[in-house]
Amino acid sequence: MGKAARVRVPRPLSKAAISAYVRYFNVDLAEVDPVRHQEGYDTFDAFFTRKLRDGARPVSRAARTVIAPSDGLVREVLPIEGGVEIRAKGTEYTLGDLLASDELAREFVGGTATTIYLHPRDYHRVHCPCDALALEVVHIPGRMLPVNDAALAREPRLFARNERIVHVLETMHGKMVVVMIAAFGVGHMSCAYRRLEPHPQALVRVPCDPPARLRKADELGVFHLGSTVILVTAPGVHPVGGEVPRRVRMGQALLEGGVSA
Repeated sequence: MGKAARVRVPRPLSKAAISAYVRYFNVDLAEVDPVRHQEGYDTFDAFFTRKLRDGARPVSRAARTVIAPSDGLVREVLPIEGGVEIRAKGTEYTLGDLLASDELAREFVGGTATTIYLHPRDYHRVHCPCDALALEVVHIPGRMLPVNDAALAREPRLFARNERIVHVLETMHGKMVVVMIAAFGVGHMSCAYRRLEPHPQALVRVPCDPPARLRKADELGVFHLGSTVILVTAPGVHPVGGEVPRRVRMGQALLEGGVSA
């Protein structure tokens, strides 16, 4: 599916296919750069990874605020307990398995893991949740199984089995991790600040030396079709907003914490 999405097709055919997709999934075209959309797209992937018009995503700029890194449905905001296990209805995995590092996982005991599911209608670029230094990006090979509720019920450890990219960040709120998880149909995932080859056969760790300096809402990566984001935060950062599940848009306040030097 990923290869098919990158096949160049004549603009009239591309426009017809994209129009059908927009109608079926109720994509909000008011958010899209009108000039770019009017020009059309040579591939479906170019449309799926579309950028938005200026101002389409207001960003909460308060220093204490941690923003939603992506559009989507907040499925869960779960505490990370002493055994670094993440457990909820339909979900069960260790943070060490998810991050491919038990040592890193232990730094988040007492923190939270926020899971955001991206719908096909959503904007699929992932952004930095606050001002940060990117210390390392880790590309973990794995499956591309569906991540819907039925699939999670069959395989509770699904998030720790699928291919994923782990962005390790140092922030004013302590260590933070943004995990991009691939799913069925995902062509590949890309990183905005370091080059990664798609679909690695073995785990790849790319240290950032010097660290990549990122501002709140700077781009971290892109889903070329699919999937799910998990934001892992240290103790002292707390959820804001309503009950879950609930929809969020990139840039709105998701968590809040104290600011340390």
